[in-house]
Amino acid sequence: MIIKFTWLGTAAYVLDLDGTRVLFDPFFFRNENSSPLLEIKREQLTDISAVLITHAHVDHITDAAWFAENHDIPVYTSKIGKENMIKWCAGEIIDFENYSLKFTTEPYCLTEKGEKNIIPIEWGDQLKITNDIYVDVLKSKHINFDFNTIWSRLTSKQFWNEAKNLLPLAKGLPMGKVFGFCTNYNQSKIVSYGSLYHKEKTQLTELANIDLFIAPLAGNSPKHMAKKVCKMVSYLNPSTVIPIHWDNFFPPISRLEDLDPFLDKMKKNFPKVNLIIPSINEEIVVMD
Repeated sequence: MIIKFTWLGTAAYVLDLDGTRVLFDPFFFRNENSSPLLEIKREQLTDISAVLITHAHVDHITDAAWFAENHDIPVYTSKIGKENMIKWCAGEIIDFENYSLKFTTEPYCLTEKGEKNIIPIEWGDQLKITNDIYVDVLKSKHINFDFNTIWSRLTSKQFWNEAKNLLPLAKGLPMGKVFGFCTNYNQSKIVSYGSLYHKEKTQLTELANIDLFIAPLAGNSPKHMAKKVCKMVSYLNPSTVIPIHWDNFFPPISRLEDLDPFLDKMKKNFPKVNLIIPSINEEIVVMD
């Protein structure tokens, strides 16, 4: 058994389970100021069996329907997520031609075929990817932005300069239900989230002793984020932890996150956990 992980920036990544490739939260619609710029394009991703979406914000869904349309594969998301994708592809959210921010990928169309491939899911569902791969849909919520995170945006001149351009993305793409996922394969369990929520203690402790925890590190100050991630690690007791969603994916609403408080707290409290810091588009063997 070989399980590989490839981070694609933000909360996007590919899990390769002995050749079956599952894509999570694809987001290639980064603006030209993002850092680092993605060298890989969505068109270069091949042999994807399914796409899973944690929630319907702009940085998690804007490229998902492209795979439903062009790869003819299932895209699992919330009911709101499906509605957002349809509106996005129809050009109802922003005017691509006249939008002031320049993007690194192109808009695309969604036909009836692609729309049928977008499948609404609910908490508690179990998704069959193959005969050997099942994904449990976990109840989650979006992280609550803390004061430092909010204040850093409100005091940013760049944020206010772009506020009128950012508003349609926030208003036009509501979050919908938020999911976590537990991918089950060959007695291995991989738990992942697109936004960190540490308060589902009962659910998390029931999942305890997992093989891999994929943890998003956006939405709080570095100190608060480190505390919340480590709380989840204490519940899940994973063998390996991989942090994602810490790149500067869509400035000015994002920033490059400081990982040091997280790294320090992990090393102090969980010295036996295998901690992997990924680079974008680097394929990592996490289990063999």
